Amino acid sequence: MSIPPPPAPTSTTGPKILTFSGAAVLVLAIAVIVVVVRLFLSVLPFGVVAADGAPGPDAAGGTEVPGTVSLELTADSTYVVYLAHPSGLDGVELAEAVTVTGPGGTPVAGIPAPASSSTMNGVTAQDVFAFRTDAAGEYTVAAPALADSAATPWATVVVAEGHDMQGFFGGLFGSVFGVFAAIALGVAGVGMTLGGAIWWYIRVHPQRPYAPH
Repeated sequence: MSIPPPPAPTSTTGPKILTFSGAAVLVLAIAVIVVVVRLFLSVLPFGVVAADGAPGPDAAGGTEVPGTVSLELTADSTYVVYLAHPSGLDGVELAEAVTVTGPGGTPVAGIPAPASSSTMNGVTAQDVFAFRTDAAGEYTVAAPALADSAATPWATVVVAEGHDMQGFFGGLFGSVFGVFAAIALGVAGVGMTLGGAIWWYIRVHPQRPYAPH
């Protein structure tokens, strides 16, 4: 009986490239997921109002209703004014529109913005006004009295950076596209990694040729 010769050494360069490329694609998919989550959360009014109706961590400031508040705002940014009050109450609205004056007392017009609301920790915040800054500086937001002061035990207005219609839909569509991109990258990465690993194993453990008797 003859002893078969040992198998010739085979290169694992191709399997290694495929495996490590698949791992890199998986890392890219995870990065896309992180970006998508942050982009999606950016269009939602989280952190705008605290449990007592005061401005939350993501708000620029606020005041009781009626009242005024002066805030240092950045240039070329969209801001949303929210009316906050205890949750579960109906008919809570302002008697008149919110007014905003910019640096130098220039009136600031409102802009169209997507409807935005948040209910957390027993407090509901609903957008009532949106505006866009031109120059950086001090802006004064004036909130009128409630249409029915008996509708709620308290109410505040809170100002937070937000999105205009273009920014909102851009963030929304970007999130949807990112989800599909992350899924595609994840599937490709898993396939490449598994395929490379199997190919690598076959190259490292080749089958010995059959020895004739």
